[in-house]
Amino acid sequence: MTLFAVRMSYSRLGPGETMSSPSNGEKSQEGKKDEIWIGPRRLTRYERARILGARALQISMGAPVLIEVDETDKKMSDPIHVAEKEISMGVLPVLVRRKLPDGRAQEISLKKLLSFRKEEI
Repeated sequence: MTLFAVRMSYSRLGPGETMSSPSNGEKSQEGKKDEIWIGPRRLTRYERARILGARALQISMGAPVLIEVDETDKKMSDPIHVAEKEISMGVLPVLVRRKLPDGRAQEISLKKLLSFRKEEI
């Protein structure tokens, strides 16, 4: 039964192609360092929520803030608002890892994902 599953996954390939070789003579997408080849070119709402929650938790536990915070502003005393501001400014040194079911993954910097968002607007 396992042999049948393997045979089915390879049956979708054209003649002479293997799992690692690109089709139509194109360059392999894995070799391109600057391109995003897994998922959308912008930061998804799920990735944003995960980064926001993790960073707000870090700030609430005493991690240093990476932006200048006005002490008189009541909004900026909340860790979630501070984390939102850090994300929108792009100062967090965060890599987003996107995975495919076959095990391949790509790490994309937060700055790169935010820059595509600004271009679309």
